[in-house]
Amino acid sequence: MSAETPVGSIARAQNVLAALARMPLGASFTEIQACTDFTRTTTHRVLASLMEVHYVYQDPGSRKYHLGHALAALARVANRSDLAALARRSMRRVAEGTKDTVFLSAPEGAVSICVCRELGDFPIRTLTLDAGDRLPLGVGATGQAIYAVTEKSKRMAAARSNQAWMADYNYTPEKAEELAADFLQRGFAFNPSIPVPGMSAVALPIQTGTGRIVAAIGIGAINERMKMDRIEGELLPLLREEVATLSAKFSELERENLL
Repeated sequence: MSAETPVGSIARAQNVLAALARMPLGASFTEIQACTDFTRTTTHRVLASLMEVHYVYQDPGSRKYHLGHALAALARVANRSDLAALARRSMRRVAEGTKDTVFLSAPEGAVSICVCRELGDFPIRTLTLDAGDRLPLGVGATGQAIYAVTEKSKRMAAARSNQAWMADYNYTPEKAEELAADFLQRGFAFNPSIPVPGMSAVALPIQTGTGRIVAAIGIGAINERMKMDRIEGELLPLLREEVATLSAKFSELERENLL
């Protein structure tokens, strides 16, 4: 593309971002200009605009440009949107089969994020989480499921860093480990009204064939609907079927480097 080629400002910004994506250790102004074939003035203008919205930042020492934190945050939202779209049919089947509320959460460092929620038809609904809500890893049934299959050293480090935050939900690092041991014994995560009195939930992790933890899917309801005979006889079979479906789907995407 020559400097004279008519392109809009968004297209110019995309060219600069693509150039930086190819140079993860950072790029100098000259390197960016060479990659985009922009004039010096255009390169300056595009970089200034991207830095203004924190999509790009300049290291004060090396003077190199890097992709910024705001762009990373945007990418994470896009990734969660993809997860929600891929899991939506499975979640609807579980919600229709149980009439209860279904949650999907994904791990992000020391946090689990509610990706989406599907409501069942039962009149009393468990609205303890909404899409975009963030919780300390290990809190809530889906968070417990993710925590339990996370490498022990990593999950304990997350719990220690979140100790004060976890206390807001009546959890402690010790409780998180206790629930991880409970998960290994039961084969599923069970949250017996810990954060919200009167509401309980069960969840299973979703992993690819390589063991990568993609998300966790859970069912929440009032305690009267979460007796163990119903959990084991009705809820878990539905969850396990959809977990197998989603695991196969995510494994295929991982093999194609699309996950």
